[in-house]
Amino acid sequence: MVIIFISIVAYYSFNTSYRLSLESRYYFEIGKFDKAYKLAKKAYILDPYNRMAFTIKTQAKIAKEWKHFINDANKYFKTIQMIANKKNITDKDKLRIKMMLEILLDEYKTLTPSLLTPEYLKKEAKIQYLKTRELYEKLFRK
Repeated sequence: MVIIFISIVAYYSFNTSYRLSLESRYYFEIGKFDKAYKLAKKAYILDPYNRMAFTIKTQAKIAKEWKHFINDANKYFKTIQMIANKKNITDKDKLRIKMMLEILLDEYKTLTPSLLTPEYLKKEAKIQYLKTRELYEKLFRK
């Protein structure tokens, strides 16, 4: 039994593809999806039969998309707040706000749900989506 355990540990330690997969899994778990994706991609290139590398690469890509949506929403809401604080809001400003909100609404619909996507990303994205939809309906649905 000890020999089997040592053999398994040695295999994962000396096999570069699996070592990179384990490292990418660590980065995925702590929320560093870019780093996880890069490492998993390297591991998958080294060994296309490495299922862990394939899974982490795929899931990290999905998580990056969710994170990107959240970042976009935060950036757009800061811009909208700056526009809202102006004394005079022009038609051009209104159109700009409408476009930003429509981009967010469309972007949320394209997000791929996954069981492995961290729940905190899903919750934050949903909050941003609901906030976007509510603002869009208040401003542009009559």
